[in-house]
Amino acid sequence: MALPVKALKVGQENYWLDQIARDHEEYFSGHGESPGRYVGLLPEQSGCTGEASAEQVRAMFRGQDPRTGAQRVAPVWRADPRSKLPAAPALDALKARAAEQGVEDLEGLAGSKALAADVRAVQAAGRPGRAHKVKVETVERICRKVLGIDPHEMYWEAFDEASKHAGKRVDARVAAFDHCFSDPKSVSLLAAAGGDARRREVVAARDVGLQSALRCLQAHGVGVRRGHNGTERCRGAGVFAVAFDHRMSRAGEPDAHTHVLVQNATVGPDGRWTALDSDWLYAHLMAADHPYHAVERAELTRRLQVRWGPVDARSGAAEIVGLDARALIERFSTRRAEVLDWLDEHELEGIEASSAAAAATRQPKPPSTPGQFRGGLRADADIEALVTATMAAVQGGLVLTQARRDPAQLACALDAAYSHLRAQRASTRPASLAAH
Repeated sequence: MALPVKALKVGQENYWLDQIARDHEEYFSGHGESPGRYVGLLPEQSGCTGEASAEQVRAMFRGQDPRTGAQRVAPVWRADPRSKLPAAPALDALKARAAEQGVEDLEGLAGSKALAADVRAVQAAGRPGRAHKVKVETVERICRKVLGIDPHEMYWEAFDEASKHAGKRVDARVAAFDHCFSDPKSVSLLAAAGGDARRREVVAARDVGLQSALRCLQAHGVGVRRGHNGTERCRGAGVFAVAFDHRMSRAGEPDAHTHVLVQNATVGPDGRWTALDSDWLYAHLMAADHPYHAVERAELTRRLQVRWGPVDARSGAAEIVGLDARALIERFSTRRAEVLDWLDEHELEGIEASSAAAAATRQPKPPSTPGQFRGGLRADADIEALVTATMAAVQGGLVLTQARRDPAQLACALDAAYSHLRAQRASTRPASLAAH
């Protein structure tokens, strides 16, 4: 299920920064993810390599060079959205007052040019396709000077809340683009339950796939606009991006995925830093999954000798043979099921509808769910034996399911394997983690 690339504003970087583990102990006990790392051609050229600090990520979102603080693209200052209120109540009140006084033009209610401009602002915000909100200062003048009422009578506590942000400005520029490279569920399961050696191979294969996808993107999808009204399209020098690797879904299930946050800036052929040509970038980001999955499959085949099922023509993904049973995939795909149920309930389909469904069903990620799959085992637990027993249960369940044509056999095997794993879980943090 493909979701569109998401445009991000200043401040939204906190979602990823808040999920970073504060130390090795938190990471290995499942209470956080690893920090972001620089990817793309431009970070290395700018002297930015390896791990990206929280302040460097914030600088990137501010349109700056994370290393020097130099401004690459200028802010676009606009009124703080929190300082605005819905225009509809004020517009309805103006129309009612005009009807009472027999005034045809709402501007006739205003006693000055300044108030007439406020009335026009409310009318404009109420038109179809407009923002439907006006500044709290405009609302207050309309209420007190035109309608002769206290704005609290119309907006209650919302007026006080908006007033706190009156006069403030925020950078309304698109700061970055988020594209998520997500693994097939069977790959995520292999990384989560296949033991440390296999997990390291999966991580290495994912990184090779990501680098390949970014090379394709930078070769074909990065551009800038020049000339009058941006009519001339030119190639850009590459992307400046930070990648955040996550292990779990919001439902607390294995879901290896990487968020690549691309700064909305690149170097044009004239050497100037300017915003990316977003149309060009969007078109190629949506196709970047295909080289990612193809290279990751080749790497995992070389490293772990896995075999693959058919490749999905739309997404470019395929499942690992032996871990591709529908019952197994669905058992660990609660998040996908939530989105599909929402789409069915609202009788919608398509990319935009999928994005709306993902937002409507989104829940905060549980803080410690990775510990259910990595870390948190008893000190005497034999990890390799647990891996062997788990894989044997899955394979045995698959054989019985195929022989009896009954998916309940696999479900029973999964229940038994999960119960066995839970029995090996430590009630407190293992002493081995304290050494990290």
